[in-house]
Amino acid sequence: MAKLPVRLAAAVLLVLPTAAGCANDEPAPVPAGFQGYRTGVYSFAYPAGWRRVEEKDERGRPVLRFEGPVLPSGVVDGQVHLAGYGGFHAGLDTALSQFRGLALLNRYRVTADRPVEIPGAVRARRFEAAYEVEAGDGARVPFTLLGVYAMTDRDVLVEFMLRWPRTGASASRMPEIFETFRLREK
Repeated sequence: MAKLPVRLAAAVLLVLPTAAGCANDEPAPVPAGFQGYRTGVYSFAYPAGWRRVEEKDERGRPVLRFEGPVLPSGVVDGQVHLAGYGGFHAGLDTALSQFRGLALLNRYRVTADRPVEIPGAVRARRFEAAYEVEAGDGARVPFTLLGVYAMTDRDVLVEFMLRWPRTGASASRMPEIFETFRLREK
């Protein structure tokens, strides 16, 4: 009788990592007209034909962007901005404070700031904001931001931001992009 609980516990320990790995390893379905993008840390889908841009942030860390077409005003019609910071021991609260400070500094009007469930994240927070971008001709273009900061249990912070002009054609597609975002580890 004493051996049964030990065997049961061993079976549960063997099954749990496999089940958790399968749940987090599967990307969301790719909507029609979109392309999937997947790394060892995250996956998401973006509109087919958007341009991929790889660059570095101010500290030399990689940043990935996907951009829609350039509008006559000179601004892009939609953008996915993604950065991952491994070994982010400062924690999610620090990243959130930094975002809120930068939003204030850049005159963003934060319209939503709440916890959100992101598959594969141990903790995540969603933001929505309104702001303006100066176009090539000096006109002010109203933009919307929908973003999330998500943390894995391995201290990887992922910053996933969507930006688009409110009057652009991509506005209706941005929630679809957001719904495909997944982390591949907890």
